[in-house]
This record gives sequence, structure tokens and C-alpha cells, in this order.
Amino acid sequence: MVIEFEKNKKSAYNSRVIKNYLFATRVKMYLLRGIPISKGIAIGNILLRHDITKLIKFYRIEEDEIEDEISKYNQAINDVLKEINLIKSNKNNILSSENEKIVSYYEQLINEEFFKRNIEARIKRELYPADVALIYELEDLRKEFEKLEGEYFQSRFLDFKAIADRIIRKMYGDIELSSISEPVIIVAEEVSPTEVLHIPKDYVHGIATESGSTTSHAAIIVESMEIPSVFGINDILNYVKKDDKIIVDGYKGIVIVNPDEGTINDYIHLQNIYNQKEKEIFSVVRLPSKTLDDVDIKIYANVSNSMELNIARRHGAGGIGLLRTELVFIANEKFLNENEQFELYKEYLLLFQDKEVIIRTLDMGGDKFIGSKTNHDPNPFLGWRSIRVFLKEVEKFKQQLRAIIRASVFNDNLKIMIPMISSLDEIRKVKEIYEECTEEIKREGKPFKYNIPIGIMVEIPSAAMLSNVMAKEVDFFSLGTNDLVQYTLAVDRNNQIVAEYYQPLNPAVLMLMRYTVKNARINKKPISVCGEIARNPLYVRLLLGIGLRIFSVNPTYIPLVKSIILKSRISDTNEIWKAVRKMNTAGEIEQFLKEDLKKNFPDIYESYFYD
Repeated sequence: MVIEFEKNKKSAYNSRVIKNYLFATRVKMYLLRGIPISKGIAIGNILLRHDITKLIKFYRIEEDEIEDEISKYNQAINDVLKEINLIKSNKNNILSSENEKIVSYYEQLINEEFFKRNIEARIKRELYPADVALIYELEDLRKEFEKLEGEYFQSRFLDFKAIADRIIRKMYGDIELSSISEPVIIVAEEVSPTEVLHIPKDYVHGIATESGSTTSHAAIIVESMEIPSVFGINDILNYVKKDDKIIVDGYKGIVIVNPDEGTINDYIHLQNIYNQKEKEIFSVVRLPSKTLDDVDIKIYANVSNSMELNIARRHGAGGIGLLRTELVFIANEKFLNENEQFELYKEYLLLFQDKEVIIRTLDMGGDKFIGSKTNHDPNPFLGWRSIRVFLKEVEKFKQQLRAIIRASVFNDNLKIMIPMISSLDEIRKVKEIYEECTEEIKREGKPFKYNIPIGIMVEIPSAAMLSNVMAKEVDFFSLGTNDLVQYTLAVDRNNQIVAEYYQPLNPAVLMLMRYTVKNARINKKPISVCGEIARNPLYVRLLLGIGLRIFSVNPTYIPLVKSIILKSRISDTNEIWKAVRKMNTAGEIEQFLKEDLKKNFPDIYESYFYD
């Protein structure tokens, strides 16, 4: 989205921005929308970082130039490897364990055949210079990854592209981000993890990029470094030029190009307000999680790695409601064996030894990641993914279950959660396989915790409709609202073309959630909500009214969710649900919830929503 403010035209700031802006601009000012990656506000001059791959000139070399070209290419690779080793060995650059894993992953990636052999072979075969050969190979790889739908796989291709970018920049002698010596905001098509780790944080106050997602490695590192950032801003490079001033709002996911003096002053004021609000909100971390009418509400964290586990501890998570296991498999480009998984789960469980930890079994699509020879699935979201894969690939499934079961000795509060369940038969088959695993481990004389609770993600409408029956077969439920919305409304949540149809507040979705909560209560089984809506301040009171008492959210949002819960009464939230269930459209419900939030939590409303 782009909002343009014309030269010398007096107007009120658009209602989608911040209220009470009235100004006269002397240059065009643009407001651009993207994905909020790392909270905070940055104001300053931009440093443009163009996609160097688009500046390459395509031509062919002579045969007698082949060896020189290969030598130049190999030297660039060695320079990138030296850069990676420098990051790892720099004592002043204290990496989190997760960031260290990402750096090691990139070191492993650059030594793959793609970079070592494929490029040299194309130089020799087609007489392309090294940079051109690399671009052609990258394009072939991109086409392969396009066949694999999903945000994770798009991020996986971006890892290859990021390394190619570093190699080409080394060959061209391009400016290094580590040499920045004055305050700037980086504006680029994308940034790579190694570039981010080289960034001098004292000088880089913000980042805005055209591409990237919340699951990219760069996003993970940027958030851990607490650099205000917005990714996925369409065509931002068409709206900026060298030395433009820019504002990056990492709270709302907006960027303002060429802000006038009034806007800058307002955002400086907002910075101070946000900083104070963050301190106030964070002050609730150690308080008991209870409503004003003394109802206990558990707030857990969704995590994928040890870095996020540590953030969850700092933010006072009552436990881990969703420990995703697939990211580390994708990062390692292989299916980890039982012992590798055991060591991983051991590390995670020890970090939260005194708290409940729910490990979700692998939730990813496709044959490409477990070494199967099954043909490519044309639609992994509706096809061969998650538990459907592992009920066919039983030995692979048993490796993960065995690793989790063995690691259970390090945390008495461990639970196992199965995703993508659609039928009772699947649950019973999973339980049979689990029993086989426990019998095997028992015969081997290895210690483990008996009777680990097994629950399911309720994310397919059939599971919600069968929740009364399924509750008798499992120990707990977790509402996976991201997929529940997608499957209920037949809309791909990653497809921007149909984004308007992705409506978490659609009455059909809410009725399915309420029905599932009701059946969990009837059968006295715990139920949590772990989708993105659980962290959205607009939805928290509605979810309480629906009957949810366990929230599992991104760890950085725990203080925000808790601050709303601490100032709410269950009697009031019940009235919210009574009113909402009589409404017929998502738009009506959203407006009602906005009015409730604005009335009861005006500071939070103004921080996250436009008036």
C-alpha cells in the first residue's frame, strides 16, 4: 500500500496513519506498508543497497579466460568464508546460540555442490563469466523452489540468493556494511544474515526491505538485535533515492519516505511514548496472570529455537505451548536422526525444566525433506503434509517420537502434540506407534517418562466438528487458528491476491472455535489457542469470552497480552462473546472489537491501530 502526499498540498494525515497530523509538504511524502519484523521506531537518512544481481552485464568469455574466471570466483568464495569465520571468532560479537547455528548453516551452504561445482561447470560449458554463471544457476534453483509452496521454502531459496549476493559483491569490491561509520537506515531489496551480523548496531538504526518474511533467518537475527525493521515493502526502491530521510515504524509495519518536520517531531514524541509504554508493559512480566475477577489465565510461548526459548524466559512465559520442530530440519537440509533430535530436545527441555513444554511433531509438507521417492505434491497445503507424511513414513515418525520420549527425563512436564489431525483413525494410529516406541525404549533399558500426555492441533474443520469424540481419545487440544481460518474459508493465507478473504473473525471460524472449547470443557480436557490471533490485542478479550484460558504466543508479545488480561474481567469478556455471536460479518465484529479496545485500552489501541 502506498499513500502519496502531493507537493505544497495541505491535507490531514490519512486515517490509516496516526491521527491529528496536519501539515504542508514541500516534497512528495510517501507512506508504505510492509511486514513488521522488529519493534521500534527509527528516523534517519537512508543507505541504499541495490540488488547487485540486477546490475550484472551478460556476455561470454574466451576459452583462455576460463581459468582466470574460476580463480576469481574461488577467491570470492574464500573471502566470504573468511568473513563467516571472522564473525564466529570475533570475541566482541557475542552470538546467541541460534545466531551461531545460522552462521554455521551458511558456512555449510557455501560448501555445497551448487556453489562449488555447478558454477565452475557452467563457466566451462557455456563460457559465461562467473557472475553470469551464478545468476543462471540461481534462476534454475529458483524455479525448483517455486514448486515447493510455503513461506519456509521461499526463505530457503533466499538463503542461496543471499550467499550468491555476497559472492558477487566480493568479486565487484562493493562497499561492506561493516564499514558504516555514520547513522543510517538501510533500504534494500533484502539483507542476508551474514550482512546483518556485520552491521555496526551503533550506526544502523533501522532496516527496510522489499522482500523477506517473518521466518527468514535475517528476520530472526534482526529481531534478536532489536533493530527496528519492516520487510516485504512492495517497490520501496522506486520511492527512495540516495540520502532521502525516512521513518521506519516497526510496530505498525509502515515506512514514511521524505517526512516533513512536523511528522518527524511527532514520531520523536511517539518514540518516547513507545519506550515508556514498553517499560510499563514489561513491568507486568513477574505479576501473576489473573483477571480482575481472579481467574487464572496461562500465557505460554510459541518458539522454534533456543534463542526464542531464552526470550520466552525473559518475558515470563508460563511454559511453552508450541515448540515447532521443523525449522531446524529445514536449516540442516536433512532429516535429523534420533540421537541428533534427542540432543536438540534435551537442550530445549532443560531451558524450561520447571515449566510445561509442548513439543509439536514435524509440521511440514512434502517428500523433498524426508528422502521419499513419492512424486512432488502439487498442493502440499491440501495434500501430503504433516502427520499424513509420517503415518506413511512410520520409521521416520518413530525416530522423532523416540527422541522426544527419551528426552522426557529432562522435564516432567513434557507433552507431545500432533498437527494436521482430521480423523479419529489418525489419532488411534499415532497412539499405536507411540506405544510401539515406548515398548522398544523399555526393552533397550533406556530411561523415559511414562504416560506422556498426547494432544492434537485442532486446525482442520473436521477435527473441530469431531472434537467431542476426539476429546475422549487425547489429553489436550490446541486451536491452530492460522490453518483453521485457511481451511474453513478455503483461502491460502500466503496468497496476497486473496488476502481479503482471510478473516479470523469470520463467524464460521469463531463458531468452530467456540464449539471446540465447549467440547474440551465437557470432557475436562485443557485447550489452548496458539495461532497468530492469540497475540493480537484486538482479539484477546474475545478469546477470553469464547472460554479460552490458555494463550500461547510469540514470546515478545507475552507482556502485551498479559497487560490486557490483568485489566479484564471474565464477566465483561462473556458479554463481548454474547454480542459477537449475534453478528453476521467479520467487518461488524472487527469494528465492535476495535471500539471495545479503544474504550478500555486506549494506549494499546493507538499503538497498534489507525483511527
